[in-house]
Amino acid sequence: MTENLRDQEIKAIRDGNAGAFQRVFDACYESLCEYAFTILRDSDESEDIVQTMFIKLWERRGDLDIKHSIKSYMFRAVYNQCINQLEHKTVKKKHYDRTQFNLSGTIQHPEVFIDELDDKIRETVELLPPQCRTIFIMSRYEELRYAEIAERLNISVNTIQNQVCKALKILRVELRDFI
Repeated sequence: MTENLRDQEIKAIRDGNAGAFQRVFDACYESLCEYAFTILRDSDESEDIVQTMFIKLWERRGDLDIKHSIKSYMFRAVYNQCINQLEHKTVKKKHYDRTQFNLSGTIQHPEVFIDELDDKIRETVELLPPQCRTIFIMSRYEELRYAEIAERLNISVNTIQNQVCKALKILRVELRDFI
C-alpha cells in the first residue's frame, strides 16, 4: 500500500466504510493470527485476540489516530493484548498457587465438597438470565469460542464477552462461601 492509499484506507474506515475495513481485515488477519501464536502458543487464544482487536478497531473507528500504517497499528495492538493475556495468566497462576498453599493446611472431605460445589454451580447457572445462561453454557460447558457462539446466536462477540463476564460475576458472588 502506498502512503496515499494507506491514508485513504484509514480515512475510509474512520468514515465507516465496511469495504475498506474488510480489505484491511483480509490483508492482515492471517499474519496477525500467526504473530499472536508466536507469543501465546495457543491458536484459539490467538484468533480470539485478533478478532477482538478488529472488533475494537471497528467500534472505535471514529477515534482512530494512526500515525503510520494500519497494519503496524494492528500488530502493535495484538502484541499489547497478547502481553496483557500472558500477564493475566501469570496472575491467575499465582492466585491459584497461593490458594492451593492456603488450602493445603485445612482438612476437607473432597467428595462432599466437590458434590456440594457442583450442585451449587448448577443451581446458580439455572438462575442466570436466559441469554446469559445460554451463552455461559455454550462457552464453558460446550467449550465454544466467542466467535462461534456469536455466529450461532447472531449477536456480536462483544455481547458474548459481556454476558460471560456477567455470569462469572454472579457465580463469584453466589459461590463465595465455597471459595
